[in-house]
Amino acid sequence: MVKIFSFFLFFIFSLKLYAIDTKAEQAVVIDFDTNEVLFEKNSNAKVIPASMTKIMTVYVAFDRIENTNFSILNECRVSPKAYKMGGSRTFLEIDDKVTVDDLLKGIIVQSGNDASIALAECLAGTEEDFAKLMNVYAERLGMANTNFINSSGWPDENHFSTVYDLAILSNALIKNFPDLYSYFEMKEFTYNEITQPNRNKLLYQVPGADGLKTGFTKKSGWGIAATAKRDKRRITIVINGTNSSRSRLNESINLINWAFNQTSQKTLVEEGQIIKNVDVWLGVEPHINLISSKKIISTLSFDQIQLMKSSIQYIKPISAPIISNKKYGELTISIDGKPDIIIPLVAEKNISKVNPFLKIIAAAKYLLFGTSLDEN
Repeated sequence: MVKIFSFFLFFIFSLKLYAIDTKAEQAVVIDFDTNEVLFEKNSNAKVIPASMTKIMTVYVAFDRIENTNFSILNECRVSPKAYKMGGSRTFLEIDDKVTVDDLLKGIIVQSGNDASIALAECLAGTEEDFAKLMNVYAERLGMANTNFINSSGWPDENHFSTVYDLAILSNALIKNFPDLYSYFEMKEFTYNEITQPNRNKLLYQVPGADGLKTGFTKKSGWGIAATAKRDKRRITIVINGTNSSRSRLNESINLINWAFNQTSQKTLVEEGQIIKNVDVWLGVEPHINLISSKKIISTLSFDQIQLMKSSIQYIKPISAPIISNKKYGELTISIDGKPDIIIPLVAEKNISKVNPFLKIIAAAKYLLFGTSLDEN
């Protein structure tokens, strides 16, 4: 017989959840550690990524630096194509040999289109071949709605992404290249005697902000992939389609602060935690603890925490022999706005069958008293 036990898990907090929205056309807010989407608005709509494209250009370079002999001290020649590129620039000179280190700074801090092309050509021979490489990485990372045509984000009808895909990319870069990621914290960079500030103004105005990349085209509006870390917790946001740089700044600040102030990481279940003590049928012990097979951490708003429900499902009684760590039931945690979390429940220890001569007595006791043997 299957038994289902339902109950409420209540946590009392003095703070109240405040609803969040944004003027951005597309937005996503993700908890870096749990990888949960805390807020989204048109997050899978195709957008023009503009200079947020450069996050992938840097990702490819970082991967080459980490996993090959390619070094930040290597020098790359500036081609006529790179030199003539319009838009934001690092002001590279044609035929100059520029270190990978300077090119990375030019891309990340100055959003240099010329630096992006120079690095792409240095790594793949041509920017076109580099774009193919970018798409290989995008596929590996699970960026299902992305296609890159160039390394800089220069507008092209076949060059697109989504804010969700860009968030996947941003988090992967932080996780996979923690040492190199410090490039994104730089607030200014001087090349060719021209000093330019980082276009990411969050670095100056938001506690814990340390990346990543802004973007703008007339057609797509103003966007940013941004992240901040406070008290060992990191939040990543990507927005696009705001109508000014001021609006981009305000909307990104609002979303970051909302995520830190109105959501929190909670351990729902510890690995090995006793969830239910249940009866054993014809075992040498009358009861067994069903325990959680894994630890579950989730990022929740305060009202989600207060209204969280859980239920336990298992077959009662559990027949001996019982094997330690074998699944005998499930714990389901239901949270408003999230898919149900299903956790296998396993036996805490082994319990063997009762002696054959005691089976009749044990069965009679279970039918009369609800337990197969006298409790010790």
